Amino acid sequence: MQQFIEKYGDRIVGVLSGFDRLVLRGAPRRLDISYWDPARQVMVAKGMEEFLWQNGVPFKHYGDYLKKISERVKKASTRACSEAGLPVIYVREAGVDQDEYARRVAAERGIRSGPVCVLRVLEPGPTFEYVKSKIVRRKRPCHVLYHYGWDEGLGWMYARIQTWFPFHIQIGINGREWLAQQMRQAGLAFQQEKNCFTRIADFQCAQEFMNQQLQTDWVDLLTGFAQRLNPIHEEIFAQYPTPYYWTCYQSEWATDIVFQSGEQLKRLMPALIAHGLLSFHSSDILRFFGKRTTQAGRRASLPPRHPADPTTGSNPAPFPPDAAPLRAWGSLREHAPSVSSCHPPRRTSRY
Repeated sequence: MQQFIEKYGDRIVGVLSGFDRLVLRGAPRRLDISYWDPARQVMVAKGMEEFLWQNGVPFKHYGDYLKKISERVKKASTRACSEAGLPVIYVREAGVDQDEYARRVAAERGIRSGPVCVLRVLEPGPTFEYVKSKIVRRKRPCHVLYHYGWDEGLGWMYARIQTWFPFHIQIGINGREWLAQQMRQAGLAFQQEKNCFTRIADFQCAQEFMNQQLQTDWVDLLTGFAQRLNPIHEEIFAQYPTPYYWTCYQSEWATDIVFQSGEQLKRLMPALIAHGLLSFHSSDILRFFGKRTTQAGRRASLPPRHPADPTTGSNPAPFPPDAAPLRAWGSLREHAPSVSSCHPPRRTSRY
């Protein structure tokens, strides 16, 4: 990458490197303590059993207890939005682009800061069930709540909570949206096209903002979101304190290179695409998404669709070398010295 930047430095306006997509997850680990019961052939949720013991809930009443607590979590989580007159929407259709849906709600209501809406969705998730005198782990459809909005510090994002035990949390952040929020608050002029910056008044200053993201106190930040997602967490776990343990589920680090004009980039694109086709193959894409591959480059769990080579006993690659999958993003917008000024939005507390 550095060699490429040095080679075409006289045609490049600026370079940005930093977080793109970040998905972080929180789980109450004490509830996740489990062991395998070979006699029953189930995974016994020891942590959840201890929680019920401490709260005086008989195992056989777990189902009723779950429904009662779940309703309280839903009301507490959506109360702030409801009191502010913001919509809480139940999404029944499968395959809905929730991010686009929430952005459309924001556009229709003219919301440019703070919370926008809460989407209620039914999704499969890890939970618990009473089976033959034991509390066991199960994966079942659960109601989840997606809170969408503009955070004061992070920009556009979502925060998701499962409304059944163990109340798993997922936070979705975009590093470019985060940077846009930083530049608005600093009064740095820029132009943004979806997830791409076509113009920035000062790329060096923007890169310093992206570097600041690396100094984030993640536990403090994410714990704050957890408290807003479930304001009654401490009350529920008063007899069995269970803090969240945070992990990074998905992360992307991206480098954006902005050229002086679209024509310069157009002339380079054929060579860049040819390089990608020759350098990357389907197995690289599969491994990037965490899928196991065979030596032939196929997904390991899928049966072969081509006859094996009689000389080697292996299957041929599913794609010829000149048809390997390649996906590229590029901005062909011509750079101009004038930029649009963006003013900082009014400051609001994180939702």
